[in-house]
Amino acid sequence: MNLRPSPHAPFSYVPGIDPYSGGVVAAPGAEIVHVTLATAVPWRLGFERIEEIASDEGLKRTALCAVELRCPRPHSFEGFADFNKEYRSLLGDWGLLVGDDNPIARTNVAPAHHPPDETSLYAFSYVRSAPAERPASFVVAGAGDLMDQSDLQPSSIVGDGAEGAEAWRLRIAQVCQEMEDRMSAMGVAWNDCSTVDVYCAHDWFSQAGATLVGRVGSAVGAGLHWHIAHPPIEGLSFEMDVRRVSIEKTL
Repeated sequence: MNLRPSPHAPFSYVPGIDPYSGGVVAAPGAEIVHVTLATAVPWRLGFERIEEIASDEGLKRTALCAVELRCPRPHSFEGFADFNKEYRSLLGDWGLLVGDDNPIARTNVAPAHHPPDETSLYAFSYVRSAPAERPASFVVAGAGDLMDQSDLQPSSIVGDGAEGAEAWRLRIAQVCQEMEDRMSAMGVAWNDCSTVDVYCAHDWFSQAGATLVGRVGSAVGAGLHWHIAHPPIEGLSFEMDVRRVSIEKTL
C-alpha cells in the first residue's frame, strides 16, 4: 500500500476500491477535524450539511476526507454495489475523485438498535491548515471480516457462518491486520490512535477479546469504542476503524 497525495486538499490517501480509500493522513502543516452530527440526516442532505460546515470555516467542500454512514440494515452484496455506484457518483459531482481513484475514506454500518429509516450521514472528517509541529492526524476507513477487502463477494468472508472462539479469533485477526497494513502505509501504528472503533452486534469480546487486546497493545488503555452494529454487508460480523485527530466536534 503506497500513499498517494490528493490534488484537492492537503492529505494523502491509501488507495482502496471504488466506494472508498483505505484511509487518509493529513499533510505536514495540516490537520484532520472529526465532526459527529448531533442528529444523523439522510446522506444526500448530509453532504449539503458538510458543505455548510466547511464554508463556515472558510474551506471548500474539497476539504472533505472521510465519511461515516449508518444504514437501516446490512445490504446484500448486490445492494451494496448499487448504493456504492450512487455514492461514488455524488463524489464525482463534487470533484473529489482523482482519476479512477476515490480518495475519501468511509465507514458504513447498520445499527442493531434504532437504525435510521434510510442511509444517513453520522459523521465526517475534513482537513484544514494547522501548525507544522502538530502530530500527524489520520483516519483509517472501516474494514470488515473479508479475506480480501477488494473481493466483495461471499467467498471472501472469514469463517462464513462459523461459530465459536476460533472463528472469532480469525475474524478479529484479519480485521486487525487490515488496520495495521493501512496504518503502516501512513507511517503510524496503534499507539498513535486516539480512537479505536469496533462495530459488532455479537458478544465477540467474551470469545476472542484477547486477540484484539493483544494486537492493540498498550493503546487499549485509551479504551475501545464498541458500537452495537452490523457491518454493511450480509454475512459479515466484525468491523473496525481507527483515527487520531486533534479536534472532535459534535454539531
